[in-house]
Amino acid sequence: MSYLAKPLTLTLAFCSPLGVYLRWLSWLGTWEGFFFPGDIDDKTEVTDATDLSTADNRATVAVRRAGTDTLTVRVGDLSEAQHQVLSTLIDSPQVYRQYANGQRVPVLVAASATATRTSSDGRYTFDLDIKLPARNALTH
Repeated sequence: MSYLAKPLTLTLAFCSPLGVYLRWLSWLGTWEGFFFPGDIDDKTEVTDATDLSTADNRATVAVRRAGTDTLTVRVGDLSEAQHQVLSTLIDSPQVYRQYANGQRVPVLVAASATATRTSSDGRYTFDLDIKLPARNALTH
């Protein structure tokens, strides 16, 4: 028995550098993805320096000072169903920021994050804070 297959053409669409593409594991066990276009605020939080004392306790040297970048991503004009799917991002155990080259970086949804839901003529908005990995993650 022979099987005939029709050729399949795939088109890959790459993310614009002016936005953030997130992938996450939903509570249904499926991988979801969404591109948050350009409306992004970023800020950097710096922690207190970790120091190291010399053996004779005469000098203290700062060995690291970690900085963490936080992004606020927003999207609007969503249907109620789209908003519900995006809400699964908040309690996902695995969230990644995916770049156009395919690289994925794990991120954390801020513990205080709540999905903002404002309705206007049946359309919704979604705002969320995500924390990127520490920029200076040296340990001692």
